[in-house]
Amino acid sequence: MAERHSPRIVPPAPITVAIEEDDGPLVAYGVIADISGSGACVWTDAHLAVGSTLRFRISFAHPPEVHEMAGAVVWVRDDRDRRTQNNAFQCGIEWLGATQACRIRLRSLAQRAVPPAQPGRQPYEKAWVVLDN
Repeated sequence: MAERHSPRIVPPAPITVAIEEDDGPLVAYGVIADISGSGACVWTDAHLAVGSTLRFRISFAHPPEVHEMAGAVVWVRDDRDRRTQNNAFQCGIEWLGATQACRIRLRSLAQRAVPPAQPGRQPYEKAWVVLDN
């Protein structure tokens, strides 16, 4: 797996994502398992090709907002259940550019978490533990 460039946040509420080809059709839907300013781990029932560049429409629940970002698939893990034929793929996505509005939304998620004390670092740079609300 690739080295992480920023801390991961486990969302306190589900974050869904629509996965589309650039100027093309919808490829799949997914759920974000964890997210950061540089990428995300997405569970989906569609196999995404490593190295592909896709468009992601991220839907935050409260308050409701949708953000679009381009991302590259950097790794895929096949977790299909061969007995039931249920597809499940875990994918590592690297953002190719997050909008300022999306970065602000990620920071608001981070504010709902408790960072360990680390002098000299900004809160967004710290490791996070999500509190139950």
